[in-house]
Amino acid sequence: MKVKVGQLVGSSEPLGRLMSQPMGSVEAFRCAKLVKAVQSELESYEEARKNLIEQHGKNGEIKQTSKNFKVFVNELEKLMEEEITLDAEKLDSSKLDSIEISPIDILALEWLIKESK
Repeated sequence: MKVKVGQLVGSSEPLGRLMSQPMGSVEAFRCAKLVKAVQSELESYEEARKNLIEQHGKNGEIKQTSKNFKVFVNELEKLMEEEITLDAEKLDSSKLDSIEISPIDILALEWLIKESK
């Protein structure tokens, strides 16, 4: 499954909430496998983000007033647009009917849910 880094970053908390919901064994397995793959990519993202801060900021932080702030933002945006491939299957929406989840979380997790026909 292809997904942008920014989508992973934006879905981290909603994915955690989804994981706390009871679901069928097959969907739970797929969800757990997906979370493992996402966590690995998020660790790589966080390392790259910290490197950008070290590169363009001072003392491990960057402020809007920093002279390199625009360069930092541009490079971070490029990182967020990077497309990666996750070794996981999308979750079937029909198997998630019994799960309580907010519309805002559904929007954040849209990339990992396939609509059933």
